[in-house]
Amino acid sequence: GQILCNSGNKSLIPLKFLSFAHYLLTEPLNSNSHLISGAALAEPESGLGVYNNDVKTAWESYIYEEIAMLKGLFIYNPKSGNHSIKNNLDNIFEKCQEAGILLLPFRLFQNGNCTRSLLDIFNSDVFNFAIVYGGDGSMNYVANVFIKNGINIPLGIFPGGTCNDFSRSIGMTNNIDDWPEIIMSGKIKYVDAGLINNHQYFLGNMCGGMFANVSFHTGNELKKNIGVAAYYLKAFDKLPKVESFSLFVETENCKIYEDVILFLVINGRNVAGLADFFKKADIEDGLLDIVLFKIAKPMELFNLFIKILSRELTGDDRIIHIQAKDLKIQSDKQVQINVDGESGTLLPLHVKCVHPGLKLFVNN
Repeated sequence: GQILCNSGNKSLIPLKFLSFAHYLLTEPLNSNSHLISGAALAEPESGLGVYNNDVKTAWESYIYEEIAMLKGLFIYNPKSGNHSIKNNLDNIFEKCQEAGILLLPFRLFQNGNCTRSLLDIFNSDVFNFAIVYGGDGSMNYVANVFIKNGINIPLGIFPGGTCNDFSRSIGMTNNIDDWPEIIMSGKIKYVDAGLINNHQYFLGNMCGGMFANVSFHTGNELKKNIGVAAYYLKAFDKLPKVESFSLFVETENCKIYEDVILFLVINGRNVAGLADFFKKADIEDGLLDIVLFKIAKPMELFNLFIKILSRELTGDDRIIHIQAKDLKIQSDKQVQINVDGESGTLLPLHVKCVHPGLKLFVNN
């Protein structure tokens, strides 16, 4: 096979040559370079102007603009969930290609320059959209890159992790067959995001206290083997060691001082793999939902744990729910928070809702 250089030729470039095309886009060509087809790259009379610093621009234009397909960057975390992505990549690309979608893979956390590499790619204006495949932590990482740098192409968040709380909040499934249709339908929503200390964004939730550190203290092998159940086993094991702490919450509407064992700041409806954990949460209303679990007697902890697992949060005077656009959270103890399933900073915090926050593909 060969890659054709004639600008009048509309032949599609086989996907097996994308790695070669990527090389051409990233490696400088010398003045004597030619392609295997015999078409000159470096000679001005070729009409392509692809010599010296014009090489990258010309090849971006040819390779992507000449192909009449939607172009998406497929960002994936190979270590998310049960590590199944390595077995699914070809199937994902096949389904998308059949639907008229061309994907270029990008492996997250390949090196320390991951963010810089992503920004260089998006600044090329080659892609119509991006997809992130991974868990809540991968989603959080990519969302921060998008929002902090004003990247405005639609983002698809497809579940590949242990809990996948936020992706399920916007109706995404783990059925690969559905993904091309979701992209091609073009249904977009501008969803809210939370902002912590004017530095870190989150889409799903942040929390502190009982169970908050379970996700990043649970072994990867256990999560790989039994999924979200690993979190529940770890949480159940911690019940006898639960400690309360004093919490002060100040919003634009109220002030609360309470001894608690857990607090949640929720954007999506799902928490810790529990679907519709808080059904009233709305990702488009410009408000964050704050849920406080007051101190419980030792004998009540198990019942409270069961309530959390069964999503029965109404009608219990040990549970406080408020909504706010802006809030400050302080404590008399050093409390570490969990942000979209990953280890976060310590209290105190200033949290606000960014409305709208991010442009996402959503599923009916």
